Amino acid sequence: MYLMYDRPLGQFLPKSLKKLKLQQTDVPLFVSWLDAVRKIPCFNLRSSSLVVDVISDDLLITVMHSLPRLELDLEDRPFMEPSVRDMNNIGLPALKFCECLIVLSIVRSERNYPSFKRVKNIGMFHVSERCRRLESVKLGGFAKVTEAGYSSILHSCRNLKKFEVLTSPLLSDSVFDNMIGVARNGLLLLVASALTYLILWVNIIIA
Repeated sequence: MYLMYDRPLGQFLPKSLKKLKLQQTDVPLFVSWLDAVRKIPCFNLRSSSLVVDVISDDLLITVMHSLPRLELDLEDRPFMEPSVRDMNNIGLPALKFCECLIVLSIVRSERNYPSFKRVKNIGMFHVSERCRRLESVKLGGFAKVTEAGYSSILHSCRNLKKFEVLTSPLLSDSVFDNMIGVARNGLLLLVASALTYLILWVNIIIA
């Protein structure tokens, strides 16, 4: 569903809306929309997919507070090198407010600025501690996260059926064996490790 932010919500937004997908979303306007959404009785959005310029801590915290029963898919495409607005380890603990979170996707896809440089392993530890019901995880562009960060999610989220890691330069070939060691039966493990200019894809189904 596409939104016109300059119109009253009651004119076009059904209370029964469960899934929302927005392309090239203006973050300040979307945050204003979220503030209005919280005032709608019985509004219970379950799935949201957003493409924004920069995923920030403020955006993540606002979404989690406003839509606590969400499946979340966030992608950003920064036009310039993100600085103080960029997501770091502060925003990820807000995921605890989504007690029923089972699907999480956070990806940076811009070629010129391909990574979150302020999120480290501690950010992944927050995810593993607070989101134990996760069944599907996709993480892309976390340049400072190592095997320890990703493996913590595999260890803690016992319901995982799919775990996907994209463009993670700190992962080596050996990490695949280590991740398989903590994976469970039936898990689809997809890992892309950026070794110099080589991207190695591993698609493994644990029997």
